Amino acid sequence: MSWITDKLALILGACACAAAAWAILHYSREWFFPVVTVIAIVCFYVDNRRLRSLLKEHGIDPQRTKRGA
Repeated sequence: MSWITDKLALILGACACAAAAWAILHYSREWFFPVVTVIAIVCFYVDNRRLRSLLKEHGIDPQRTKRGA
């Protein structure tokens, strides 16, 4: 594809993302931020559990508070 079609596709994709973001914020109203906050906390918890299990697999104690040697 030429650079013009690449730029046009990028602009159209950005417009679609902006429209989707506006629609989500507009139609979810006051429930958007509490729901997104809960989703973020759950994602952080799941990622933390995954990283702790990865540390245990490599023989590192995830409860260790001292860093370094």
